[in-house]
Amino acid sequence: MELARTNYRNIQGLRAIAALMVLTSHLFWDIVPMRTHWARTGFTAVGISGVDIFFVISGFIIYHVTRRSAGQAALIGRRAAFHEFAMKRFIRIYPLYWIVFGVATVMLIWLPPASSFVKKPQLELLLLVNSLPNYRVQAAWTLTFEVYFYAATALSMLFFPKRIYTGLLGWFATIGIVTVLAAVFRLNIPLDYVFAPILLEFLLGMGVAVLIERGESRYRLLALCAGVALLLIGAVPLHADGGRAALSYLLRLACWGFPAALIVYGAAAFELGKSRVMPMALQYLGDASFSIYLWHEVIFTSAAAVFDRLGWVGVVNRSLLALVMGLIGLGAGLLSYRFLEKPLLRGLGRRLPGRPVATHSLEPAIAAPER
Repeated sequence: MELARTNYRNIQGLRAIAALMVLTSHLFWDIVPMRTHWARTGFTAVGISGVDIFFVISGFIIYHVTRRSAGQAALIGRRAAFHEFAMKRFIRIYPLYWIVFGVATVMLIWLPPASSFVKKPQLELLLLVNSLPNYRVQAAWTLTFEVYFYAATALSMLFFPKRIYTGLLGWFATIGIVTVLAAVFRLNIPLDYVFAPILLEFLLGMGVAVLIERGESRYRLLALCAGVALLLIGAVPLHADGGRAALSYLLRLACWGFPAALIVYGAAAFELGKSRVMPMALQYLGDASFSIYLWHEVIFTSAAAVFDRLGWVGVVNRSLLALVMGLIGLGAGLLSYRFLEKPLLRGLGRRLPGRPVATHSLEPAIAAPER
């Protein structure tokens, strides 16, 4: 199980890149003159694919976490292993999300959302269930899929402690079957929640983890180059679709999910081959990627309102405004990581699962203690 305890530094660096891709894709929406900026189309069309990279990375990480949890279940029992896994996933997502949600709620008093926003019941938004779209913390729509994936993993751990992947593969197979039925027979099957094809990106991440676990690194450069190229090419049909088609998530899986898997494989394989490791600064940004991801749109909305009230909009250069907004969003994410996320993971980790929860799910710090 040594590999399951490895801190994949390139994966952390890739998390940073994914977070920065998403952040830059949202720079040009909150200030009207920015929407006609020459860079908007390129940043927006490609940047949001950072989400797909995040999903593949999540599958990669959870594969290793469940491998370790299966060993723990044999020692401490499946209920205890289930509880530890569920508590760690809960602590990783909900406390910080609820803080951002609370801040966004207060901000809406000052900056009400556009009338086109789809409002959802507050409980659904708080629990991240049936919360697409999330009009309070807009970036949090992706967390709904993360929660579904974690829930399916936790239930598989509880009911199939010796065959954790049996339950997960059954769930993924169901998603695939439902998607095929909807596509081939044009059935009106909802594909936006538990049957969304985008959930199969987690399976791709698990597949990448299997390859890396087996030491497969021969095709790392080819995979990385092909993944980046296909990601850029895939932006064309996705931009044309605009999320309007009933099977948009299936199109996204094809255009961005598979290229993201190639990129994650290439990054991890380079580290496996000890030929390339990402800089420490990028790794640190990867540690803070969840805070950066959650806060940036909330910060952008407020920054745009401040710029407008200061009279900068239409006067100050648009590129400069975008740069300042991006730096403010990035800085807020880093401050959140340092003063909110890390203390929450440490404090709640000690209270609930009994040990601090690391910002990287594969750090040795969270490996099972000796008993």
